Amino acid sequence: MRIFLIGFMGSGKSYCGRELAKLLGAPFIDLDEYVEAKAGAPISEIFANRNEEYFRELERDVLLSITPLPTFVMATGGGTPCHHDLITHLNEVGTTVFLDPPVDLLVERLRAEIDHRPLLAQSGELPTTVREKLQLRRPCYERAQIHLRFDNNDEDVARLVFDRLSEQPLS
Repeated sequence: MRIFLIGFMGSGKSYCGRELAKLLGAPFIDLDEYVEAKAGAPISEIFANRNEEYFRELERDVLLSITPLPTFVMATGGGTPCHHDLITHLNEVGTTVFLDPPVDLLVERLRAEIDHRPLLAQSGELPTTVREKLQLRRPCYERAQIHLRFDNNDEDVARLVFDRLSEQPLS
Protein backbone atom coordinates (compact mmCIF):
# COMPACT_ATOMS: atom_id res chain seq x y z
CA MET A 1 0.00 0.00 0.00
CA ARG A 2 1.44 3.30 -1.15
CA ILE A 3 -0.65 6.39 -0.47
CA PHE A 4 0.36 9.73 -2.00
CA LEU A 5 -1.28 12.88 -0.65
CA ILE A 6 -1.24 15.63 -3.24
CA GLY A 7 -2.61 19.15 -3.29
CA PHE A 8 -1.65 22.77 -3.02
CA MET A 9 0.73 23.99 -0.33
CA GLY A 10 -1.20 24.51 2.89
CA SER A 11 -3.79 21.85 2.07
CA GLY A 12 -2.69 19.79 5.08
CA LYS A 13 -0.80 16.99 3.37
CA SER A 14 1.86 16.64 6.08
CA TYR A 15 -0.51 16.84 9.04
CA CYS A 16 -3.08 14.56 7.42
CA GLY A 17 -0.34 12.18 6.30
CA ARG A 18 1.01 11.72 9.82
CA GLU A 19 -2.48 11.05 11.18
CA LEU A 20 -3.43 8.77 8.28
CA ALA A 21 -0.23 6.76 8.69
CA LYS A 22 -1.17 6.15 12.34
CA LEU A 23 -4.66 5.00 11.33
CA LEU A 24 -3.22 2.64 8.71
CA GLY A 25 -0.26 1.45 10.79
CA ALA A 26 2.08 2.53 7.98
CA PRO A 27 5.28 4.58 7.90
CA PHE A 28 4.90 8.29 7.09
CA ILE A 29 7.19 10.05 4.60
CA ASP A 30 7.30 13.81 4.09
CA LEU A 31 8.90 14.19 0.67
CA ASP A 32 10.08 17.74 1.39
CA GLU A 33 12.03 16.50 4.43
CA TYR A 34 13.70 13.81 2.35
CA VAL A 35 14.62 16.35 -0.34
CA GLU A 36 16.10 18.68 2.29
CA ALA A 37 18.10 15.81 3.79
CA LYS A 38 19.43 14.81 0.35
CA ALA A 39 20.37 18.42 -0.48
CA GLY A 40 21.71 19.19 2.98
CA ALA A 41 19.75 22.45 2.89
CA PRO A 42 16.23 23.78 3.38
CA ILE A 43 14.06 24.06 0.28
CA SER A 44 14.12 27.87 0.55
CA GLU A 45 17.94 27.76 0.24
CA ILE A 46 17.77 25.34 -2.70
CA PHE A 47 15.53 27.82 -4.53
CA ALA A 48 17.71 30.79 -3.54
CA ASN A 49 21.08 29.20 -4.35
CA ARG A 50 20.05 27.09 -7.33
CA ASN A 51 16.64 27.43 -9.02
CA GLU A 52 13.27 25.76 -9.25
CA GLU A 53 14.36 23.49 -12.11
CA TYR A 54 17.22 22.08 -10.01
CA PHE A 55 14.82 21.57 -7.09
CA ARG A 56 12.25 19.76 -9.28
CA GLU A 57 14.89 17.38 -10.63
CA LEU A 58 16.18 16.64 -7.13
CA GLU A 59 12.60 16.18 -5.90
CA ARG A 60 11.88 13.73 -8.74
CA ASP A 61 15.05 11.74 -8.07
CA VAL A 62 14.29 11.46 -4.35
CA LEU A 63 10.68 10.47 -5.05
CA LEU A 64 11.70 7.78 -7.52
CA SER A 65 14.20 6.38 -5.00
CA ILE A 66 11.42 6.03 -2.39
CA THR A 67 8.52 4.68 -4.45
CA PRO A 68 9.83 1.09 -4.60
CA LEU A 69 9.19 0.78 -0.84
CA PRO A 70 6.14 -1.45 -0.33
CA THR A 71 4.14 0.48 2.27
CA PHE A 72 3.93 4.14 3.26
CA VAL A 73 1.84 7.28 3.37
CA MET A 74 3.62 10.17 1.64
CA ALA A 75 2.96 13.89 1.76
CA THR A 76 4.26 15.18 -1.56
CA GLY A 77 5.28 18.74 -2.24
CA GLY A 78 2.58 20.96 -3.73
CA GLY A 79 4.15 20.92 -7.18
CA THR A 80 5.50 17.37 -7.12
CA PRO A 81 2.82 15.62 -9.19
CA CYS A 82 2.68 18.48 -11.71
CA HIS A 83 6.32 18.31 -12.83
CA HIS A 84 7.90 15.60 -14.97
CA ASP A 85 4.38 14.10 -15.27
CA LEU A 86 4.90 12.48 -11.88
CA ILE A 87 1.13 12.20 -11.37
CA THR A 88 1.17 9.37 -13.93
CA HIS A 89 3.91 7.56 -12.01
CA LEU A 90 2.17 8.07 -8.67
CA ASN A 91 -1.11 6.73 -10.06
CA GLU A 92 0.69 3.66 -11.44
CA VAL A 93 2.52 2.73 -8.22
CA GLY A 94 0.02 3.75 -5.55
CA THR A 95 -3.18 5.51 -4.61
CA THR A 96 -3.27 9.28 -5.01
CA VAL A 97 -5.46 11.49 -2.85
CA PHE A 98 -6.09 15.15 -3.74
CA LEU A 99 -6.70 17.23 -0.61
CA ASP A 100 -8.78 20.18 -1.82
CA PRO A 101 -9.70 22.84 0.75
CA PRO A 102 -11.15 26.19 -0.40
CA VAL A 103 -8.80 29.02 -1.41
CA ASP A 104 -9.69 31.15 1.62
CA LEU A 105 -8.60 28.32 3.95
CA LEU A 106 -5.34 27.90 2.01
CA VAL A 107 -4.64 31.63 2.26
CA GLU A 108 -5.41 31.61 6.00
CA ARG A 109 -2.98 28.73 6.56
CA LEU A 110 -0.24 30.11 4.30
CA ARG A 111 -0.23 33.72 5.52
CA ALA A 112 2.17 32.92 8.39
CA GLU A 113 4.41 30.72 6.23
CA ILE A 114 5.24 33.02 3.32
CA ASP A 115 8.92 33.32 4.27
CA HIS A 116 9.31 29.50 4.24
CA ARG A 117 7.53 29.00 0.91
CA PRO A 118 9.81 30.09 -1.95
CA LEU A 119 7.07 30.24 -4.58
CA LEU A 120 5.00 32.52 -2.35
CA ALA A 121 7.88 34.67 -1.12
CA GLN A 122 8.64 35.71 -4.71
CA SER A 123 5.08 36.67 -5.53
CA GLY A 124 2.66 39.51 -4.97
CA GLU A 125 -0.65 39.45 -3.16
CA LEU A 126 -1.20 36.09 -1.46
CA PRO A 127 -4.86 35.38 -2.38
CA THR A 128 -4.21 36.20 -6.03
CA THR A 129 -1.04 34.10 -6.11
CA VAL A 130 -2.78 31.11 -4.51
CA ARG A 131 -5.72 31.32 -6.95
CA GLU A 132 -3.44 31.60 -10.00
CA LYS A 133 -1.05 28.80 -9.02
CA LEU A 134 -3.90 26.53 -7.93
CA GLN A 135 -5.67 27.11 -11.24
CA LEU A 136 -2.50 26.06 -13.09
CA ARG A 137 -2.05 22.93 -10.97
CA ARG A 138 -5.69 21.86 -10.59
CA PRO A 139 -5.82 19.82 -13.86
CA CYS A 140 -2.92 17.73 -12.57
CA TYR A 141 -4.36 17.36 -9.08
CA GLU A 142 -7.70 16.28 -10.49
CA ARG A 143 -6.04 13.24 -12.03
CA ALA A 144 -5.79 11.80 -8.51
CA GLN A 145 -7.73 8.62 -7.84
CA ILE A 146 -9.48 10.15 -4.81
CA HIS A 147 -10.58 13.79 -4.66
CA LEU A 148 -11.42 15.01 -1.15
CA ARG A 149 -12.99 18.44 -0.72
CA PHE A 150 -13.33 19.82 2.82
CA ASP A 151 -14.38 23.20 4.08
CA ASN A 152 -12.71 23.94 7.39
CA ASN A 153 -9.97 23.22 9.91
CA ASP A 154 -12.36 21.32 12.16
CA GLU A 155 -12.82 18.30 9.91
CA ASP A 156 -10.83 15.15 10.64
CA VAL A 157 -9.35 14.95 7.16
CA ALA A 158 -7.23 11.89 7.96
CA ARG A 159 -10.36 10.00 8.99
CA LEU A 160 -12.16 11.16 5.83
CA VAL A 161 -9.26 9.89 3.71
CA PHE A 162 -9.14 6.63 5.70
CA ASP A 163 -12.86 6.08 5.06
CA ARG A 164 -12.48 6.80 1.34
CA LEU A 165 -9.51 4.43 1.09
CA SER A 166 -11.52 1.66 2.70
CA GLU A 167 -14.09 2.00 -0.09
CA GLN A 168 -11.59 1.00 -2.78
CA PRO A 169 -8.76 -1.47 -3.32
CA LEU A 170 -5.33 -0.07 -2.52
CA SER A 171 -2.35 -0.20 -4.86
